[in-house]
Amino acid sequence: MASTDGSTTPSLSLDEKIRNKNQDPELAVAEGQMEQRQQPRGSFSKHDASQVSEQPGVSGDGGEETSEPTLQTGWKWWLICFGVYSTCLMYGLDTTIASVVQAPVVDTFKEVSQVAWIGAGFLLGSTAVILPYGAMFNTFDLKWNFIAGVILFEGGSALCGGAPNMGALIVGRVIAGVGGTGIFLGSLNYMTVLTPPKVRGTYVTGVGFFWGIGCILGPIVGGSLSDSSATWRWAFYINLVIAAVTAPVYLLVLPSYKPSSDQSLMTRLVKLDYLGFALSIGFWVTFALGFLSAGGIWKWSDGRTIATITMFAVLLAAYALQQTFCIFTTPETRSFPLHLLKSRTQILLYIEAAAAMAAIYVPIFYIAIYFQFVRNDSSLEAAVRLLPYIILFIVANLGSGYLLPKVNRYIILYVVAGVLLTISGSLLYVYLTPTTKPATIYGLSIIEGIGAGISAQVGFSIATLESGPKDAAHALTLQNLGQLGAGVIALVVAGQVYQTTAIKGLTEALAPAGYTAAQIEDAAAGAQSVVFQDLTGDLRDKAIIAVTNAIQRVFILLIVAGAASFIAAVGMKRHKLFK
Repeated sequence: MASTDGSTTPSLSLDEKIRNKNQDPELAVAEGQMEQRQQPRGSFSKHDASQVSEQPGVSGDGGEETSEPTLQTGWKWWLICFGVYSTCLMYGLDTTIASVVQAPVVDTFKEVSQVAWIGAGFLLGSTAVILPYGAMFNTFDLKWNFIAGVILFEGGSALCGGAPNMGALIVGRVIAGVGGTGIFLGSLNYMTVLTPPKVRGTYVTGVGFFWGIGCILGPIVGGSLSDSSATWRWAFYINLVIAAVTAPVYLLVLPSYKPSSDQSLMTRLVKLDYLGFALSIGFWVTFALGFLSAGGIWKWSDGRTIATITMFAVLLAAYALQQTFCIFTTPETRSFPLHLLKSRTQILLYIEAAAAMAAIYVPIFYIAIYFQFVRNDSSLEAAVRLLPYIILFIVANLGSGYLLPKVNRYIILYVVAGVLLTISGSLLYVYLTPTTKPATIYGLSIIEGIGAGISAQVGFSIATLESGPKDAAHALTLQNLGQLGAGVIALVVAGQVYQTTAIKGLTEALAPAGYTAAQIEDAAAGAQSVVFQDLTGDLRDKAIIAVTNAIQRVFILLIVAGAASFIAAVGMKRHKLFK
């Protein structure tokens, strides 16, 4: 899960913030894991000021802040918490719900070549817009930015649920991902601007907690609905039900909060890095389109494949040049914090964030596929088998934040994470066969989950404290990009490896028996496909081996992620984080 770039200028000096955090390391960790910046500076509207009357430092008419907000109480505050945290739950649901609905979706649309888009499309939408959406939170009213995110998320969910074909479903997933970014950034910002420093960490961590609960429930809810008469479509429609219940809170209770600045709105708009935003969105979209379509929808030699991948390379190079030479932007306003690449610590923390995300998303999607094929599990049964992994990931995630000030040398946490990820990834690759006992898979996935959990979020605290006050927000932006970007890349690469290897193996197993290329693709679509269900005896055994080998190849990514994590950890500084 990522932090945000949506906050505004701090009301206290960041020097004072960092000094306070060094004096209270546990508070530093709790806040730093989730916050983009410390205390945003802005004003509530006169109408909404009554809802936050316990904020003596905020002027309802846009005046200057004079002190920190005090702790909110009363039914309006609890309604705000309910509304904000329920959106985090929805975001978590959609993060993992696709892991168990892939097979029934593909069985409906018969488009196995596009199956990876179900998971990758959501993350693509989130990643592509995190920089521009963060800038929007820094420019416009927090309330309406947040509501816009909810509307986009619900619109995407509605399109997914009612999708007439796979293309519409993919578009819906991307739109939902865009909205999810708005939801997540908005939730973090609200819990930051409405709470005082001493309890802010608790409320901000609640965003991650409810996101985690959503991640746990996602496979179970998706599996239950997919196996029922409601079908997989209600795995997406359920978001509309949740939003309908909480909509009055968004519209009537959430306060408006406008970022304050010495500059006019027009000046701030002019200074945004529009070219950088466009180029970054462009290279993420062309990357996903090119590498997910190649070998399946289009042949590798197809002109469309070559053109799309070439366009990705051109846009990536153009973005790098534009950021380096500040074309139509400035070093202070460019979208990517390029200057942080001079810091060894920030680069290594970026690698750790990316490795953790790869280690999270690959098992969630492909362990479920393994059990559906090998054990003939239903979507719900496969989802239940993911619970040990997801629960231990969340426990380790929370535990790492608690342990950081105790251990004090963060290199220790990252070395442990790297070792666990490398060992579990290697053993999953070696021991994954059609006859592997479920207990073995559970045990290895738990080790993987603990390793990923240790390193997934703690980098936000470390990056903030190591970067210094001036670059705290930039360091967190780098962590955001490492996490979300790695999620997209991992699922795109995993989808390409699985699709290519599974179809090749199934062709060798089934083609001699007279099955056509279309039927073989259908068999690769999922264990519930008509072709796979009709297989018996030796042919079925060969097909299961082919699919297992494909998943085994995918798990090479876990070894790479673990090795990258360990190497990055070894290269870290050995000093104490807190004095």
